[in-house]
Amino acid sequence: MMRSLYSAVSGMAGNMLRMDVIGNNIANVNTIGYKSGRVSFEETLGQVQQAATAPTDASGGTNAIQVGTGTLVSGVSQLYTQGSLQMTGINTDLAIQGNGLLVLSDGEMTYYTRDGSLQVDARARLVSPSSGNVLQGYAYDHATGTYATSLQDIYLPIKDVEPARATTTMNLSGNLDADSEPTGSYLRTSVLYDSNGEAAMSTTTMVDLRQESTGTGALVEEGDTIYVGAVVGGNTVSSTVEVTAGTTVGDVTAMIEEALNSPEAVSGITITMTADGRISVETPDQMGTSAEIQSLNLSATDLSGSTRGTFSAALAFSDMETARDAGEFVEETTVYDALGFAHNVKFSFTRVQGLNEFTWSAEVDGGTSDVLQGGTGRVAFRVDGSLDALVYDAVGTTVPTALTFNPGTGAESPLRVELDAGTRGAFDGMSMLRGTQSLESSQDGYSKGTFTRFSIDEIGRIMGVFSNGVIRPVSQMALAEFTNPTGLTRVASNGYIESPNSGPPTIGVSGEGIASTLSPGALEQSNVDLAREFTNMIVAQRGFQANARVVTTSDEVLTELINIKR
Repeated sequence: MMRSLYSAVSGMAGNMLRMDVIGNNIANVNTIGYKSGRVSFEETLGQVQQAATAPTDASGGTNAIQVGTGTLVSGVSQLYTQGSLQMTGINTDLAIQGNGLLVLSDGEMTYYTRDGSLQVDARARLVSPSSGNVLQGYAYDHATGTYATSLQDIYLPIKDVEPARATTTMNLSGNLDADSEPTGSYLRTSVLYDSNGEAAMSTTTMVDLRQESTGTGALVEEGDTIYVGAVVGGNTVSSTVEVTAGTTVGDVTAMIEEALNSPEAVSGITITMTADGRISVETPDQMGTSAEIQSLNLSATDLSGSTRGTFSAALAFSDMETARDAGEFVEETTVYDALGFAHNVKFSFTRVQGLNEFTWSAEVDGGTSDVLQGGTGRVAFRVDGSLDALVYDAVGTTVPTALTFNPGTGAESPLRVELDAGTRGAFDGMSMLRGTQSLESSQDGYSKGTFTRFSIDEIGRIMGVFSNGVIRPVSQMALAEFTNPTGLTRVASNGYIESPNSGPPTIGVSGEGIASTLSPGALEQSNVDLAREFTNMIVAQRGFQANARVVTTSDEVLTELINIKR
């Protein structure tokens, strides 16, 4: 009977400890990165009242008679399951997905934690705000472009300056409109006829010229004067011719052609008589608007000075095609010299008549900085509009390979900038297709910059962002994983330390031996399940009550036993 009392007492003690664990779980329901605990029980030593017997031919075997002596707490373990993530938007908050832990140090000991609510201290280090322990990682070496191999405190480059970098390469991309060749003017009259109703020809005499095929009245007569007035490329021209019996249409068109070509900068304008009896005027395409015919009027007067109205109406010219100059497309960009001074580079691309090419020229700082070489050239395209080549014009016998100019600021001179228009036969750079112009440019230089902010990615790389647009690595956070993370020893400030049963840590970075990843701007909530904890609370309470009833019942039995002798 005394044995039942001690068994019940052990059950009460075990359920009291279970209530302690449940209470701690509930208390930490909002603790960042907390892992809930679980109590495990085992039976204590059972006393053998009778040993088991083996079966014989005559009788069967018997089981041993054993009576237990209560329960023991075999262990309090952590449930190392993933907690839910809560987004905070704070760039120093980190949530870990997987079994990894952040690595912290106080200068003497190494700690591990799932609590990623970090802060920046006065020395620009990332630290745990509750303990002050410093986050550990691998610093980035800018000289070698590699990360260190030994752990050290993570510092932010708050006072760092990113030095200026001279531009070495400029990338040109986008489209040059294929419909950009220069065109000339094209004008013509309505159909003219001779007195026989046939289409007029250049040999038709002017006195024989008619407006209609059935017309009987001549447009001009012998002795009349024909006047021509025109505006060509902004120049006003005029001429006259006296009509004789032998004056032909060809004579008049020759007079008009001579007048139109009379300005100094104009040449190549032609006037012809078409097969259907029209007088046509065409200016050279390559001259564009410099030979554009803005107006062309013919008139005639008789001997008395009266105007022959039908003549002007019959020989009125209609614009069939308007002149335009070769397409010119401009792209401006900024490059930098070694001291960080900005220089404006203006590229002008002009279409070449009859070829899938554009000439180009570069002007630096509005012409105030001297272009030494590579300031002009051509860019050619294939028949499908893809890039063929961007070349520089030769300087004497030397063909430049880059745009070079004198920055004039005291920086290293000359500044050499290679132009990259893309891959030959591809559309990853410049192209020439029908459509709007869409030139863009980029370059690899920048001015001096100061640290403005930092960001953290999913594998723990800390990237510094500078005022000049440069983003460069600062360091990479270390993560630790253990063979038995439930065996870690809990310490203050949501931390853990290594224990004999956790195994040694595997320390590295995410993606390189460490499977865990980080979620920046988020925190891991505790994995406490309140519904399960309340259920366990009821079970523990009932277990304690039942064991208490065993104590009271055993006490009553002992009382009856004592009362046998009175």
